[in-house]
Amino acid sequence: MSVADTKISFSDLPALMGKTAYVSEWMAIDRAHLSLFATATYLDPAHVDLTFSRNNEFGADLVDGMLLLSLLVYWNFRYFPLEGEKLWGLNYGFDKVRFVTPVMVGERVRATCTVKDMKKRGDGWFGTLAVTVEKEGADKPAMTADWLVLFLESANG
Repeated sequence: MSVADTKISFSDLPALMGKTAYVSEWMAIDRAHLSLFATATYLDPAHVDLTFSRNNEFGADLVDGMLLLSLLVYWNFRYFPLEGEKLWGLNYGFDKVRFVTPVMVGERVRATCTVKDMKKRGDGWFGTLAVTVEKEGADKPAMTADWLVLFLESANG
């Protein structure tokens, strides 16, 4: 569910500053996606010794924090209220990421994205997106992240 009633244009990005850009739908992390993530990041016995990982007290159903972090890409593509034919963005990195509450396979999470800052940078807009990933029923978030994104509009296209 998007908090923004309508999509916005590239030039309207600064109007999002201080506002919630979106709240995603709830989704469960299933074992299949956890397995795909492990394969994509070479976290399997063919590539690394997983003894250290298997020693965790949460067990094999623990969802890797990096998987939660990678879901920000999905949520932003699906819910961020920006639209336009020539728009694109550069992942500039993160100022701060914290994994606060463990998430286990089958538990549901959702993201809330607030635009913390939006400044003109060259021909684009440099944004800081404060994203909180909630775990359904938990008192504390599963993850928080300040994501830096450079939004651009292509001259070609």
